[in-house]
Amino acid sequence: MAKKYHIDLNEMSNDGCSKKCPKEKRQKITDDDICKVTKSVLDDLPVRCVGEWSYEKIYYLTQYFGIFAQGMKGRWNGLNYIEICCGLGRCVLRETGLEIDGTSLAVLKHKNFNLIKKALFIDVGTDVIDILNQRIHAVLGEGSNAQAREGDYNNPRGIGDMLGDIGKDCLNLVFIDPTNCDVPFDTIKQIVAVLNNVDFIFNVAVGTDANRNLVSATLDKSFSKVKQKYIKFLGVDDFFESKAVVDAAQRGDNKKLRKLFLDEYKMSLEKIGYSHFGVEQIKHYYHLLFASRNKKGLEFWDKAHAITPSNQRKLPL
Repeated sequence: MAKKYHIDLNEMSNDGCSKKCPKEKRQKITDDDICKVTKSVLDDLPVRCVGEWSYEKIYYLTQYFGIFAQGMKGRWNGLNYIEICCGLGRCVLRETGLEIDGTSLAVLKHKNFNLIKKALFIDVGTDVIDILNQRIHAVLGEGSNAQAREGDYNNPRGIGDMLGDIGKDCLNLVFIDPTNCDVPFDTIKQIVAVLNNVDFIFNVAVGTDANRNLVSATLDKSFSKVKQKYIKFLGVDDFFESKAVVDAAQRGDNKKLRKLFLDEYKMSLEKIGYSHFGVEQIKHYYHLLFASRNKKGLEFWDKAHAITPSNQRKLPL
């Protein structure tokens, strides 16, 4: 089949996919977006049902990964890649039935992965981890420098313990890819405390989770659990008492609330030493937020975004 994308994601048509099935049907035939009715045409293992916009996320992540690995090789005691919410490694695009590599396999197969000292992939559920480890083994063979391990981002100490043997004298790229805004900021602080030298890429679900709930979390007392989730995510107690937030919620101004929410998250990162940020909006669903303590990281980020996923060069602003 003709290649649709500009990076090699081992594309294959998956005829078992229902294609364009409505949300109500997807809820019945998936479990945490893992399809229960079809498997990978590549290896007969389970696949995750995702939207076509996921390609943009994979594209920007791998573009940055390649520049990061090439640009920083030989400057540290080693470069490591850590991915939290890594998934199964293979996805099916629900609109077209096209099966592609997910973020984890796309990174493992990148030509610059050989510059990485260690790669660690973390997710909840032994089944997910077992499936990804099978795929890692199929790509890299036995005794590789990559491993998937079970871990819960709601347990900051557990995540920290998992990263403890990586070493503080390495440079680490950490990609955190949840579906909701619910990774506690304490987990971010724990990662920084353990690894020390970290550049982050966050998937921040401002266009879905936050967009649906910020007005109610601000104004409706029955949304107290959702409000507490966001407080833990942001790492601050007073976001919802801000006059700007209350005013925007009363007006139903979701655009303003999304901006205030993302700005607050960046301010929390600034408090732990991060001062260089890049943002890429993925359709109207989420933002990829890049954070580094060094301006070189932002230079790499900007370079990675010079060419769009459709292979068009961005015009300088």
